[in-house]
Amino acid sequence: MLTGHAVAAERQARLIFTAELPRILETEQGDYAELASIVKTQRKQPIPTFFLFGGDSLGPSTLASFDRGSHIIDILNLLEPDAMGVAKREFSFFEDELSLRSYEASFPVVASNLFDPITGGNLDGLESSVIVQQGDVRLGVIAVFSPAAAEQYPLNRVMITSPEEAVREQSVLLRQAGAELIVLLYSANFDFVDGLIQQRVVDVALRKNELFRLTKTELPKTLPANINLSAPGEVAVVDLHWTAGAPETLQLKPTFQQLKAQQADPAVLKVVKSHSARLEQLLGETIGTTTVELDTNRRLVRSQENALANLVVDAMVWHTGADIALVNAGNIRGEKHYPAGTTLTRRDIAMELPYRNQVVLVQVTGKQLLAALENSLSEFELLRGRFAHLSGMQMQFDPSQPVGKRVISVLINGQPLVPKQQYKLATFDYLAEGGDGYKALVELPQLNYSNQMNKLIAEVVVDYIKMQKNIAPVLQQRLVNTARSQP
Repeated sequence: MLTGHAVAAERQARLIFTAELPRILETEQGDYAELASIVKTQRKQPIPTFFLFGGDSLGPSTLASFDRGSHIIDILNLLEPDAMGVAKREFSFFEDELSLRSYEASFPVVASNLFDPITGGNLDGLESSVIVQQGDVRLGVIAVFSPAAAEQYPLNRVMITSPEEAVREQSVLLRQAGAELIVLLYSANFDFVDGLIQQRVVDVALRKNELFRLTKTELPKTLPANINLSAPGEVAVVDLHWTAGAPETLQLKPTFQQLKAQQADPAVLKVVKSHSARLEQLLGETIGTTTVELDTNRRLVRSQENALANLVVDAMVWHTGADIALVNAGNIRGEKHYPAGTTLTRRDIAMELPYRNQVVLVQVTGKQLLAALENSLSEFELLRGRFAHLSGMQMQFDPSQPVGKRVISVLINGQPLVPKQQYKLATFDYLAEGGDGYKALVELPQLNYSNQMNKLIAEVVVDYIKMQKNIAPVLQQRLVNTARSQP
């Protein structure tokens, strides 16, 4: 009797987890068709299996700039995740579009630390937490993201609340509702996660952050139940064993698989290709040729002057007649190498500039501009997207200095920046609204200019390339790192 009771008390389940898959058929690392193969294989096993998707995928991408991420939800519906967590990139097209995507999803979309004053609760369509069940196993799922997302994606309405407090609150509710174990999906550098595990607030924590591979930052040393992925196309398969009614007995055995090593699932691949074919029809037009090598590797774009970024800001000056231009590196997303002689298409530019940003012309003082440039360097060592690319300006900077004191000198069209002088600055509407911490650019006087047609930045760059036919952007000492230290 005792032996039989002990065996019956042993519980097991399996988790499948990944995140950060905004692109389809644009990467060598694999995408949803390969992920579907892993999910189907694992679900065939006689173990309650849960597929939890960590989000960070509704944008940015070439196709998402047209459909606001609907194709990602369409494909995920085929894979039937048990739940999806919201991360910052789900706000690529702001809160109303995320709400619409949640209604398109056949699975719960979870954001535990979001408050919408209109609903008096969560954003319409989202869940603050959810209990999912496979077989007789019931898991609670919580998902939190950093309040810094409101700075990176200027949100007009919703408020991001304390992630730790949200986890603690939802954990109590989930335990009361009968969740055997609680899984936390998170997407930022939270120092409280291990503590939550030690206190049994949550039992498992899952995170994917590919930025770790680009910086010198090592993966954080965490508890075994706090699993971090950093490689592109990496998937965690985690076996769980515990005694019924005793989550503190939980034992984990994670294994890691690469999407690129999998065979694509034919049914999902067919849908992926159908979505991709729409892009070819829209974006296959040849627009010009680059006679020099271009490289938009994320590390390069977010830490130093870049030839393609120079092309983008120069196109903005050409389009608006501005004195100067500034864009944030986070809007350049292609991560692609173009050998000299490459024929460029609309697709290339849409891939590099997938956000639906419009060019605006504003009046800025030298003092305000200097504050914006300091902001661009404030997270240099973390390779954040706020790092700026410039036209009509040359900046010397020292990232080893304290934040706010990293700009050494600025020349405006060859002359020293004058704090009280007014300059005509071309930038993105996103930055002019304070995105990525550019508060210095908020509420600046907007100026009219000829050819003002509210064009997206990708269209402006396409026009600029078509006008030249052959492009040869070069480095011009616009950004000079005097410390020569790299993140």
